[in-house]
Amino acid sequence: MENYNRIQILMFTCVTILSNIRFSYCETNTTLNKNAMIIIVGAGASGIAAASKLMENGFNNIIILEAEDRIGGRVYTHKFGDYAIDIGGQWVHGIDGNIVYELAQPYNLIEISNAENADFKSEFLDSSGKKLDSDELKRIEAFIGEYVEALNCEKHPGSENFGQFIEKAFDEVLKNDEAIMQEKERFLTYFETIRIQSDAADDWHDISAPGLSEFHMYSGDEKANWKERGYSTILDILMKRFPNPENELPVLNNTILKTEVTAIDYSNKPGESSISVTSNWGHTYKADHVIVTVSLGVLKEKHKTLFTPPLPDYKINAIEATGYGTAAKIFILFDKPFWQLDDRTKLLNFLFLWKEDDKKAIETDPDKQWLLGLSDALTVEHKPNLLALWVSGKHAKQMEALPPEKVLDHSIENIKRFLGKAYNITTPKAFIRSRWHTNPHFRGIYSYRSVEAHKRQVFPEILERPLDEENLRILFAGEATSSHRYATVDGAIQSGWKAADRLIDHYEKILTVPSSTAGA
Repeated sequence: MENYNRIQILMFTCVTILSNIRFSYCETNTTLNKNAMIIIVGAGASGIAAASKLMENGFNNIIILEAEDRIGGRVYTHKFGDYAIDIGGQWVHGIDGNIVYELAQPYNLIEISNAENADFKSEFLDSSGKKLDSDELKRIEAFIGEYVEALNCEKHPGSENFGQFIEKAFDEVLKNDEAIMQEKERFLTYFETIRIQSDAADDWHDISAPGLSEFHMYSGDEKANWKERGYSTILDILMKRFPNPENELPVLNNTILKTEVTAIDYSNKPGESSISVTSNWGHTYKADHVIVTVSLGVLKEKHKTLFTPPLPDYKINAIEATGYGTAAKIFILFDKPFWQLDDRTKLLNFLFLWKEDDKKAIETDPDKQWLLGLSDALTVEHKPNLLALWVSGKHAKQMEALPPEKVLDHSIENIKRFLGKAYNITTPKAFIRSRWHTNPHFRGIYSYRSVEAHKRQVFPEILERPLDEENLRILFAGEATSSHRYATVDGAIQSGWKAADRLIDHYEKILTVPSSTAGA
């Protein structure tokens, strides 16, 4: 692999040298586009989207530098047994207006749930193995539907954080429900676990309640799935490898894997010299433009050493204030499922509520504390022998730090604790877990709107804003730069397209300069 990378470096060195040749304004639009040397840092969804769009518009001098040994970033479809599973992004969230669905739908790649046919079924169980009373379940689901899913924060305009908002709402809506109010703390703890899993936060008091309204929900199925395929299919569509490989854009040919960018020097003035991009191999690339698509987690950790000169204060403020965290998935494979799905059920979700005495016992065991963040277990569409466990926030970090054998043993122990009375739990065949926080190339899964960002009035537009807007020397893309679809793959793709469009428009404007001015 090292020799392969060095060969790639030599190849791209030649490209870089050739790219330094300048053409006059009288050249055609296509020639000028080909002349611009563009480096994209990161081959995730946004980086692939940016490269694909630029190539479609005549930009040929593009290098993508990817730190991992694969493309996709937080879109990571992995072969597990006979199944293609998604370690990262898994579902298409919403249909109408979702660019992922619009790209994939013509090929019948995505399956949509039918709400009228009750495709989704939930079972609440506590840590003694008891199923929650059906009437209580209906009242709790009604509360979730009205206040959590709808996120009607206007009813609590004074709430700075989401935890405070839900605590107030719970008291207002369910104050006369004696049975539920007796278990108030248990239910609130569960709601927090679910919420921080969804938002990748460590504490729901860190999630901005008003900020949640910035996210735009698309109508339609929130858990549309890729059938037997995985989310990485969208990358093939973007690169035109699918449906016809003969039309493939040269994105992969222009991508260097296992190459981490360690420094971006944009200290030279525009027109004097190129931007210098240095890799962990010690090689320096030259570029006219750099599109930075690394995760917000990486920017938080490395922006001080990554950029020369340092980023402007407004950009640092946005990086530091915007929320970014993690959650984790554990996939467990069985020879055959211990659960049963009827003909109308596509997904079965087991929801776990801890009894207070069981919770206290687990809290005293450092190796098992992470189980308190294991909020639910979910079957996986079109993978009948697979069960996915979801772990939230700080507990996901604890889980990632444990050896794999302990994670598997504790997972099965917990499944038996909650489901053992209702189901005959069989011995697992294999398991795999995500480790997004541990991986230095991600440090988590996605961004969220934090209380601190709300206080500082920090918005994704600030993260996305290019350095040197006139010359577009350093551009930023990625899910955290999406104003209304942060934390989604479609938001990442659109951000990559936006960066590409900025460059396309930039060169079109140069070419529309009147000839008398251009020759001055």
